[in-house]
Amino acid sequence: MDRRKAFRPRAIILPLLFFFFASLPAVAAESSPGKLPSRYENTNVILISLQCLRPDHLGTYGYKKKTSANIDRLATESVLFENAIAQANLTPVAQMSVMTSQYPRINGMISFEVAKDMVSQTSLPRILKIYGYDTAAVVSSPEFFLRYDADSKTMINPGDVFSRSFDYFARTRKGPGGKSVRKLPTESFRWIRENKNKKFFLWIASGLAHLPYSISVPQPYKTMYDPVGYVPFWKKVTGAMGAGNDDDSPSYDVVSRIFHNKYFWDFSPVHELGPADVEYINSRYDAGVFYTDLFVGELMKLLKSLGLSGKTLVVLHSIHGEDLGGEGRFFHFDVTDGVVKNALMFRFPKGEFAGKRVVPQVQGIDVMPTILSYLGIPVPHEAEGGSMLPLLRGEEKNGPDGQFAYIDRMPWWEYTLSKWYLEFKVNHGAHFSAGEKKKLQGYLALLRAEFDKLDYPPGDIAIRSNKWKLIVRKNRDLMEKISWEGFITGEKPHIDQVVLYDLVNDPGESKNVAESNPEVVADLRKKLLAWDGKMEKNKALYRKNEKRLLIPYP
Repeated sequence: MDRRKAFRPRAIILPLLFFFFASLPAVAAESSPGKLPSRYENTNVILISLQCLRPDHLGTYGYKKKTSANIDRLATESVLFENAIAQANLTPVAQMSVMTSQYPRINGMISFEVAKDMVSQTSLPRILKIYGYDTAAVVSSPEFFLRYDADSKTMINPGDVFSRSFDYFARTRKGPGGKSVRKLPTESFRWIRENKNKKFFLWIASGLAHLPYSISVPQPYKTMYDPVGYVPFWKKVTGAMGAGNDDDSPSYDVVSRIFHNKYFWDFSPVHELGPADVEYINSRYDAGVFYTDLFVGELMKLLKSLGLSGKTLVVLHSIHGEDLGGEGRFFHFDVTDGVVKNALMFRFPKGEFAGKRVVPQVQGIDVMPTILSYLGIPVPHEAEGGSMLPLLRGEEKNGPDGQFAYIDRMPWWEYTLSKWYLEFKVNHGAHFSAGEKKKLQGYLALLRAEFDKLDYPPGDIAIRSNKWKLIVRKNRDLMEKISWEGFITGEKPHIDQVVLYDLVNDPGESKNVAESNPEVVADLRKKLLAWDGKMEKNKALYRKNEKRLLIPYP
């Protein structure tokens, strides 16, 4: 573990900040008027953020495999949200919306680039410090602590947006013989033991379920769900990347070549994925879920053994989900429901709302206001989400944002490829065919030329209810021109500019029904464009030529 002290407000500033926040109007934490309950005086908070966790791969959300006994048990002690939606398809973008209760373009976390002073908005740990909390974070998602400096071509670990306002910030390392920093953040156990007598906020972020699936999962868990006798398909394709590769964990290099359930090599489909192939990828993903679940079980046992269960609010959520073969999609490339629909549960002290399941839709931006409202801490003016407590008490029919969730899609592959990722992968031994290598530099030049024309990173927008999802491709022509899919397949893809999915009758989002539902499209598009206009008008400053560090995917 690498330990580093983050900024502490000076003693002279603390009372001023306290006065400022205490004077802000609050989102009522109780249905009756009057003074807010001061639960913050004796309530700890633990936020468990699990990268790439799909709720439908947990037993409590209906999964048939035995992957999540401990999380399922936690769910019986919690209020569970059945339709929680992330604000974006990328880890740092979605998580920052949870921490600030703001949409990505407002808080400024819009891509995999980080400038020194970006995201100055009030965050959850910053507010809790003002109210006397010791703040700590233990993370194993490299998106929160690793940066790549393109000028020096080195990886560094700076103090930046995610470590601010934490008294203690620990992150995982590969270790002897280790292949990944995406391990279980077990350092959190030691921190809890040493700080059990303090009032604390602890953020635990795990990247173990992320690609490459099962890379950090030990035996016997790693292969516990594997189809009997299965050999990874990429190891059987003549001339492809499997030759000489002794690691059978599904990786970036593999899934980034799969489009419409076809595996491409040298611009040609050399293998069509069958049920056993999809099952294998899912089995390795499930191994990560199972091993993460063991960690959650140990965490809850520790809290109980230390006598902390009755005075600790535990919030478990997905940072975002993952596409795992539905309609031939893998990774978290788009804003499909597999990616943006998340697990979310609040375990309140003393069993409040235990066992309650909430169907109305909520969003990632609602997490912070709910925590603060429960603690009796005023919610800042700039928060764009709302407390879910009135919904839990039956005082509201819909969530704090009504029935609609709003989502930004960031084109991670293409935009990050243009910055450094493609060059980095080539220099570090990523597998490409001879024909692909000949065209790589031309593709990289195209990416950089097209993105350099823009003043702001591109993106798409979406609006979702529990019935419909509408996606508007704001940069359709650009994405068709420079698409990674187009490079790998050798064919320019067709991208619909407007996409409407009927989530009730087509939960797999296999058919665009925009043409047959013009009135629905018109209504949702009007709402979506109004929200988009508000985001554009109030978005955080983006200096095109400012030096930025890049968040890598090691």
